[in-house]
Amino acid sequence: MIEFLQAHPWILIIGIFLTRIVDQTLDTLRVISIVRGYRFVAAIAGFLEVFIWINVIGHVIRNIDSWHLTFAYAGGFAAGQAVGIWVESRIALGHQMVRIISRKEINLADRLWQENYPVTEIEAKGRKGPIDVVFVTEWRENIPSLIKLVREVDPDCFYTIADVRHVAGRRKARAFDPFFWLRGSTAERKRP
Repeated sequence: MIEFLQAHPWILIIGIFLTRIVDQTLDTLRVISIVRGYRFVAAIAGFLEVFIWINVIGHVIRNIDSWHLTFAYAGGFAAGQAVGIWVESRIALGHQMVRIISRKEINLADRLWQENYPVTEIEAKGRKGPIDVVFVTEWRENIPSLIKLVREVDPDCFYTIADVRHVAGRRKARAFDPFFWLRGSTAERKRP
């Protein structure tokens, strides 16, 4: 194997680059899982990340004079960061809290209740008169459709989105939820 890689160094360069992307993608997922409280996911990602890293760094250090391996290692690290963030955004683990400030006459909370979103509404007063402050805690994957609906109902609203670590007291999950063990919550994943 060593002779083959010495005869075809470009295979080793591509291999180091690609495995480093996988390693850093796992690292990004591990860090985000830790922040969101997914201990099991963080542990598995950490194990795989270190396993890959030890093997890749071993090849680079054994061939420390080969600048192209060091370059592939660094390039894979950088690309892995971007890929990791992209993969995590597609998985969309966890919940987010959306706080919306809307004019009272819009009745935003009523429209969100009609769409079966879990809404809490607080009446308040703004500089221009009465307003509603609406809170919605929802799965991250559902946030784009929620924001789209909010913007349709009140294009002039103000909203903020924040990550939520733990949610309690929500409806039970549907019968088929293959990732229930990742979520650590009994909340419903999709809108009915």
